[in-house]
Amino acid sequence: MVDFVPQPPCVKKKQREMQTNSNRLGLLRGALALKVNTPPTSSELRLCSTRILPYDKFNPMNGLFYSELYGNTALSLKAKTLLHSEQSQYQKLEIIDSYDWGKVLFLDEKLMITEKDEFFYHESITHLPLSFLAKPKKVLVIGGGDGGTARELLKYPSIEKIEVVEIDEAVVRLSQKYFPECACSFDSPRVQLFTEDALQFVQSAEQGSYDAILSDSTDPVGFAAGLIECDFYNQVRSLLTPEGLFCAQSGSPLSQFEELATATKNLGASFPFQGLAWSIVPTYPGALWSFSLASKLSLANRHFQHPLKTKFWGPAHREAMLTVPSFISEKLPNLVSL
Repeated sequence: MVDFVPQPPCVKKKQREMQTNSNRLGLLRGALALKVNTPPTSSELRLCSTRILPYDKFNPMNGLFYSELYGNTALSLKAKTLLHSEQSQYQKLEIIDSYDWGKVLFLDEKLMITEKDEFFYHESITHLPLSFLAKPKKVLVIGGGDGGTARELLKYPSIEKIEVVEIDEAVVRLSQKYFPECACSFDSPRVQLFTEDALQFVQSAEQGSYDAILSDSTDPVGFAAGLIECDFYNQVRSLLTPEGLFCAQSGSPLSQFEELATATKNLGASFPFQGLAWSIVPTYPGALWSFSLASKLSLANRHFQHPLKTKFWGPAHREAMLTVPSFISEKLPNLVSL
C-alpha cells in the first residue's frame, strides 16, 4: 500500500469520494493520491478526465493533466479542455487545449505536436538534411500527416513536388481542423497527399526519383514497426537519386535507445554512409531527440545554405547537430561517418 503526504481537508473529502474501490487511482491537486493493493497499470496512470473530479474554483490546480508515460517517467500538461477524441482504424487520437503549450495532439497516448514547440521538430527534420542538397526537386515524406514537415519543405523554391504518405486519414483531417498552421501545406499544389501504408507505397514508387526521403513517422511499433527494418531501408535506397539522402526521426537516445540502436544497425546494412544528428524538442521525452541520416554517396564537403525564414533552425546549428555526444556514439559501434 502506498500513502502520500496528507492533503488539505477539501482534498481529503474528494479522496473519500473517489476511493470507493481501494484498487483504483485517485488524482487530486495535480499529484497522485494512491491507495492501492496492487501496482497501478500504465493505463491507470494515464491522467485524463475520468481520473479527476472538479475542484473548487479557487484551487490553483483546478483542471486536469494529460500525461505521456515513458518507462518510469511522465510528462504532464495541464489542460483547459479535451477538444477531440476518437479511435481510428490505426490508433487513438486525442487533442487537448493546454494552458502553456496551446493545442496538443496525442496518438495512442504519445504526444506528437504542440502549437508552441512543433517548429523545433519540423525544422530539424527538414532543414538539416536539405542543407546537403543544392537544388532539391522532389521529396517524399513518410508519415507527416500534421503537415508541418511539408510546410517547411515549401520554403524551398526549387522543390517542384512533395509527396506525403500518411496511413491515417484522421491525422490529416484533425490537423487541418486544429493545427492549420501546419496543415496549411496541404493546400499547396506542390503537395500531393497519399492516404496509404508507406511500406506498400515505397514498393511501387518510381526508383531513383527522390532527392530526399524524410521519415516523419510515429514510434516504430505496431503498424509502423517495419519502418526501421532492412527491407524498408533497402527500398528507400532504391528510390533515391545518386546524391539523394534519407532522414528519419529516430527517437530519444535517453529513453528509446534500443530502437535507435536497431535503426542504426539496419541503416548501416543498407547504406554505405550514415550518420546521426540530434536536436531538441521541449515536450518530447527527455527533450533530446535524434535524427538518422543515410546516403549512397559521402556527404562530406556538401554544405548549402538556403535563405529561409525559420524560428529555430539556422546554418550555425548544422555542425552542432551533427556532433554526436560521446555518451551516444560510444554505444553505437555501427555508426559510420557521413
